[in-house]
Amino acid sequence: MAYTPCDSSQIGMNAQKNCLFPAYAGLQTLAIMCRWEDVNRIIYYHEHGESESEASGSYSGGGEQETVTMQNKNRIKRILLKGWVNEDEKDENDSTQGDQVPSEPTHGSDTAAEEDDETYAKWIAIEAGGATPYADTSEEYDADSGTFTKTLTFTAPRAGAEFSSEFIEPLLRNKNGWVVVLQRKDKKGGDSAFPILGLDNGLIASEASLNYTDGENGGCYSFTLTETYAPNAEMDLWWGNYHDTQNEFNSYLKYTIDDHGEGDED
Repeated sequence: MAYTPCDSSQIGMNAQKNCLFPAYAGLQTLAIMCRWEDVNRIIYYHEHGESESEASGSYSGGGEQETVTMQNKNRIKRILLKGWVNEDEKDENDSTQGDQVPSEPTHGSDTAAEEDDETYAKWIAIEAGGATPYADTSEEYDADSGTFTKTLTFTAPRAGAEFSSEFIEPLLRNKNGWVVVLQRKDKKGGDSAFPILGLDNGLIASEASLNYTDGENGGCYSFTLTETYAPNAEMDLWWGNYHDTQNEFNSYLKYTIDDHGEGDED
């Protein structure tokens, strides 16, 4: 194969306002996250009629990366965690594959998942506390390295010793980082409704603080998680339309971890 230089400076789309649905800011309270090391496989979104490509292993790992195009490299159709199989896949010659409504990822079968609960990774639901969910969550370009720094900030929705040991301490001590899928309040902005942070290099806790008298945060912990040297700007979960992408997001919610505690019942 002849030498071909990498050139990502060619702009392929006009920076034009969406006149029907202008963009607006804000994130919904509910998000999901997983450990970065639990990401086993990523499936990219392809337009109708295109073949699907996959990257096996972590996102930054090998796989068939050369088949991923500039048009779809930031559109993620499915994130498969360790132990999950993708029963949504069909024959590679089936031209309707790209339009299928997402089905639930299953671990072989529902029975197998129930009987062997510890053999597959799970998602973790986050309901952000505080006055503004995920306030100041952002992305910033570093011109020196040509990469992006992504920052996730959120306030815990509760306090207490059990929550501290079961959520806060593991969150802060995971040095491989986290992957988080957020939900914008803007549901009509096309493929921007479900931003993904941490998929390249993982979001790692960089700050955590607790102010017992802070009424805005309810006296709960606030966190800052940072992903550095990410090669891609905004990445989003996308199935071609909002409804199907919401179904995919909801399918992950069905397989979140089981709380160890029994709650605050009397």
